[in-house]
Amino acid sequence: MVGLALVSTMAVFAASLSKSTTSTINDAINADYIITAGANGGLSVGATQAAAKVPGVTQVSNIYSGQFKIKQSVASLASVAPSDLSSTVILQMSSGAAAKSLAGGELLIDTSAANTDHLSVGSVVPVAFAETGPTTMRIGGIFKPNALLGSYLAGSGFFPTHFSANTLPGATLLATSTGATPATTTSVKAELESYPNLTVQTRAEYVKTAQAQVNQLLGLVYALLALAILIALIGIVNTLMLSVFERTHEIGLLRAVGMRRRQIRAMIGSEAVILSVFGALIGIVVGTGLGVALADSLKQQRITDLVIPFSNLAVFLVLAALLGLGAASWPAQRAARLNVLEAIATD
Repeated sequence: MVGLALVSTMAVFAASLSKSTTSTINDAINADYIITAGANGGLSVGATQAAAKVPGVTQVSNIYSGQFKIKQSVASLASVAPSDLSSTVILQMSSGAAAKSLAGGELLIDTSAANTDHLSVGSVVPVAFAETGPTTMRIGGIFKPNALLGSYLAGSGFFPTHFSANTLPGATLLATSTGATPATTTSVKAELESYPNLTVQTRAEYVKTAQAQVNQLLGLVYALLALAILIALIGIVNTLMLSVFERTHEIGLLRAVGMRRRQIRAMIGSEAVILSVFGALIGIVVGTGLGVALADSLKQQRITDLVIPFSNLAVFLVLAALLGLGAASWPAQRAARLNVLEAIATD
């Protein structure tokens, strides 16, 4: 019960996290291609210019990012051109006007930051930049969480006035007239072949990469949870061994009146399956409830979709029955091999 409760909790959380990852990226990016650099680098001006020359590319959007201090907390400030909001970047506004605010040098924040710091449109917050020092910014709008931009966003006109002119874009988005076709993909990669530190991905590939990173982390958690299942199986073996020991006289009488050894093994195996399935059912119900509560409590951390993987939970139930049957093999063999006369004589 405890083992399946933990596994079911993580199954619900993992399914919700994976679905949320896909949704947040699709809701954040409208571009056909995403070009990113290594963890410690950026895209050079030559790379973005080369990408713009590819036939069929209609829009090139550079996403800049830098550290700043807002209300005494260090955070990341992203920058995008207001004209890119309709072609490559999706910004779903809860309040305020995105393009007008960015063009006017105002700050946009997501709903998570707004709720945490109790900010609203029109609020003036103290900020500080390493290059230009302390100042204030007016909140021009609040947008729904965006996986690409983060919690704080400024316009492309404001960003260069407070950050170094040598700051390189962290990502470049490409919109094309034909979509992400194989021919266009080949052309973009060929044009950027001289920049080996860059990764060119379609939006679908970008989503798969993000999901792979999530699955890698969850795989480690599942490996740890496998230990809980192992302990549960040891518990089943121990319970059945005690049952066989305490019922030695009963088993001897059953053998004396004609029960065969295979029937003894079937009886012990059936008890193990019933024990496992009963515990698994309770564990799955409890774990599903805990998983739903966990996913719901992390809405501020961009867990936007709640998914209950019924097929996975059904597989867990079947596996519990099979593992229970396997755990019963040793106790069942011991019960079947009991000496009838000695078993009957046992008090």
